Amino acid sequence: MSLLGRYLDWFREQDSPVQIGSTVVLFAILFVFGVYTAGIGPGLLILIVMIDHWYRG
Repeated sequence: MSLLGRYLDWFREQDSPVQIGSTVVLFAILFVFGVYTAGIGPGLLILIVMIDHWYRG
């Protein structure tokens, strides 16, 4: 199972406040990572996660 698949399974089991909190934290981390790497870091990270999901999913 891919990293994205595991996260989505965990996400579906949570209540709304936890879903909102995890979404805010995820986007905050990607935003800060993007500021420090001029947007290259989040793009590469998302590309790697999507390729992993495609091959394992």
